[in-house]
Amino acid sequence: MIVDAKQLLQQYGSPLYLYDEECLENKCKRIKQFETSLKERLSGNIAVSMHYAIKANSNLSILEIVKKNGLKVDCMSPLELEINKKCGFKKNEILYVCNNISAEEMKAVIDEGILICLDSISQVETCGKVCPGTKIMVRINPGTVGVGHSQKVVTSGKATKFGISEDNLQQLFDTATKYDLHIIGTHQHLGSLFLNDKISDYIAGVKAGLDIVKKYFKDVEIVDLGGGFGVPYEPREEELTLSYVQNELIPVLNGFIEEYPSVKEFKFEPGRYIPCEAGDLLGTVMATKYENGIWWIGTDIGMGTIPRPSMYDSYHEIIVPDSEGELVTANFCGNVCESGDILGKERKVKLPKVGDLVVVHNAGAYGYSMASNYTGRLRPAEVMVMHGDGNCQLIRRRETIDDLIGLMM
Repeated sequence: MIVDAKQLLQQYGSPLYLYDEECLENKCKRIKQFETSLKERLSGNIAVSMHYAIKANSNLSILEIVKKNGLKVDCMSPLELEINKKCGFKKNEILYVCNNISAEEMKAVIDEGILICLDSISQVETCGKVCPGTKIMVRINPGTVGVGHSQKVVTSGKATKFGISEDNLQQLFDTATKYDLHIIGTHQHLGSLFLNDKISDYIAGVKAGLDIVKKYFKDVEIVDLGGGFGVPYEPREEELTLSYVQNELIPVLNGFIEEYPSVKEFKFEPGRYIPCEAGDLLGTVMATKYENGIWWIGTDIGMGTIPRPSMYDSYHEIIVPDSEGELVTANFCGNVCESGDILGKERKVKLPKVGDLVVVHNAGAYGYSMASNYTGRLRPAEVMVMHGDGNCQLIRRRETIDDLIGLMM
């Protein structure tokens, strides 16, 4: 992206989320090509569907790019469902992958004719009481060690809250039979953010899940293998090679197809991979200080604006492009009165001055979508740099104090 970042901050306020439409389109095309190529290499007439997990970034303008490139979506709340519908996704293009929801929400989704994936036997029983005879998917936990950059994003294994374990599958089947529920698909998700060095772990988890399907489930049509496709946050990391992932998957999936002829479709849920690298978070240096042998660079990018670093101790590259000061090792922090409000630790940077621009890279996924108003800070605007003419388009305005007070009146 070639933009006048300071001018954008003056126009839309600081901090500001900024997205590159061309990068978003390229990422969608890569995922679509992964889908097409995988389908061509699978035995038989097996469908492959890529469902963008919109919790990564649910802005309407980003979803319109996803739709234009022929991808499907998943969602997990009434708002996300409404956003998908507003973008024109049809009911057979939406998968509702939920976690601990009410009977009312469940019934509303099923009444819409949208396939729902349930995470526990208790939720299956709830579904049976309000919508007996329904076709559902269920989430299994293969029991393998998951993958992820933090334990908080590992979603498989014995210490996670997700899915139904092998030990409890008979109870699942008994419950489904009790209410005439038809389990037409299984879902599994190992965790978030694997790169080339963890592909073998991902494949091992896929195998474990498929083995459970073969051993216990009768005639399911859909197998959802989740997402977790990573991006390189740190400069030392390499881009995920999708062709490598595909080469490792093909023999595993073809072997499964041969042994399990009822399968008709494999689903995948790449969330982070699509918007992450397309997004930067712009902000401003508000203070600098040297205390107790540590340089601190205080910014207006607090933990409410981008929670990932404080929540997961996640790494984001941070640059101060116009700084000309001495080279120091510093901690970047935000404007929230919490000791955990840290953007980055021990970064080598030319010491900036108050008013300098700060750029946080790879902020397009789980940035705005996780943002909050903690301590009364307003969520920023979102702007898209348009492919072709390079013009900037406002795709979500900055919140105002009146917006938030109005909710309490």
